[in-house]
Amino acid sequence: MTGRELQREWAGWWAGLGGWARGGPSGLALAFVGTHAALGGLRGDHLALAAAGLAAYYAGPRLRTTGRFLLPLLIMAAVYDAQRYWAGGWRGRVRVAEPRDWELAWFGVATETGRVTPAEWWQTHTHPVLDAITGAAYLLFIPVFLGCAAWWRFREKRPEGERVMWAMLFLNLAAYATHLAYPAAPPWYVARYGPGEAVLSALPEAGGAARFDALFNVRWFAEYYGKNANVFGAIPSLHVGQTFLAVLYAWRLGSLRAFVTVFWLTVLLGSVYLNHHYLVDGLAGMGFAAGAWALLEARGRRQTLKV
Repeated sequence: MTGRELQREWAGWWAGLGGWARGGPSGLALAFVGTHAALGGLRGDHLALAAAGLAAYYAGPRLRTTGRFLLPLLIMAAVYDAQRYWAGGWRGRVRVAEPRDWELAWFGVATETGRVTPAEWWQTHTHPVLDAITGAAYLLFIPVFLGCAAWWRFREKRPEGERVMWAMLFLNLAAYATHLAYPAAPPWYVARYGPGEAVLSALPEAGGAARFDALFNVRWFAEYYGKNANVFGAIPSLHVGQTFLAVLYAWRLGSLRAFVTVFWLTVLLGSVYLNHHYLVDGLAGMGFAAGAWALLEARGRRQTLKV
């Protein structure tokens, strides 16, 4: 299709839109940016997020499928970042010792000085190769998930690929709510502040992932976790949960099974090795993922029956 033909196609699409369809997305984007500005938290990535959403929408019908595919991701990013405005005031009593006690009871490792959690054990058994592998997997968990979903949706042309994205959104929203109802300290926090009363002013840290930054002389984890919206959002682990969600869909759709399974296991190891989560956090994340998967699969079956 030539440029002139694309222009005519876009003009026809635009002429067929109503007033809300034309101006509504711009109004929502302005409200999003304006809210962050009014609350004193506006950053460049907020502007980039709003611009990406508008570009996907106003590009016209040829990118409609892509825009619909990415919509859950945009919603997820917006809700995650907005937590910084309400997490401190809305969350319940922070659990510091309780998750560690569970970990010690169920998965504790016997040492000469007593039982320790697997995360604590790994901090004295580190290796640069493991730092590199687990750090890379931890950084790439969202791009890999998106790549798999895009493969299923656009390469294999499976409509379930779009369902994967909505399952991701539901998983994350349920986790964000749980982080407020049951705020839990990650193992790196306990290593720094101890298992006593929660230090609510604690700043986010990279934990063991700082070894990856030091290994490659970068600040990727430091900058990424410096924007963490909720220090006490350890249960459930979204790194483990989201990669396990990809595993469920890989086996459901019959492709990318080996790759996705190995990647999930690497992230599961990394969550503990990098001192970011206990195993109980990962198990909770997998349970949440299974719930989101079951919900979206049931919805998909109902839609199929209606057709």
